[in-house]
This record gives sequence, C-alpha cells and structure tokens, in this order.
Amino acid sequence: MVDAAVIKKTQDSLGKVIKKPPLTEKLLSKPPFRYLHDIISEVIKSTGFLEGLFEDYEKTSASVKEKDQKILFLQKAIDAVGLSIGSQLAARPSKVIAGQEPEKTNEFLQYLVDVQQKGLTTRL
Repeated sequence: MVDAAVIKKTQDSLGKVIKKPPLTEKLLSKPPFRYLHDIISEVIKSTGFLEGLFEDYEKTSASVKEKDQKILFLQKAIDAVGLSIGSQLAARPSKVIAGQEPEKTNEFLQYLVDVQQKGLTTRL
C-alpha cells in the first residue's frame, strides 16, 4: 500500500496543474495505464511540457493498447522528465503498467509537475 503522504503530495502537485482526471487516492494507489495516459495528456495540454514527444497515434489512449506500446509511451515520458531534472527516475515502465511500485509511479507524477513549475519546461 502506498503511504498516504505520498498520494497527498501527488494530489497537491498535480492539482495545481490539471483539473481532470480526478486525483483520487484509489486511482493513485495503483494507477492504471489509461489513467496515467490521461494525466500526462492533461499536463501536456495545460503546460506544454512534453509537447512533441509523442507520435500522433500515442496521443489517444485507445490507440496505445499493446504492452510494448504502453511501455514505450511511459518510457518516453519518464526519460524526458529524468533528462529535465538531470537524474534518472526510479519508475520502471514495465512495473508501472503491471501496477507495481506505485510509490515510484507517484514520484514520477510529482516530478512531471515539478519540472515545469521550476521553469525546466522544454518542448521536445
């Protein structure tokens, strides 16, 4: 189970940037791929961070169905955030889509917002 403080920090960070999808404790404790895709898409829409990183087909979650496509999508996002902060993130896409390591997934989501708030935003 994910520490409630970790989820609260994720809710506070993301809540400053996006209004949807809902940032519920249940979804953040074991975020499904579709939910993560929606969060990343909303961050792109509201901040411009990661704009240009994904292929057109990747921008629609229904088009990213296969395991390897999901892993590639998340790997791109995780790597881009890691490059922006100058450090490799602990989140591993294969574990994320399997619903494992939700703490590391939440850490990634926190960095996703922190990067753009600290002015490290870049268009790729």
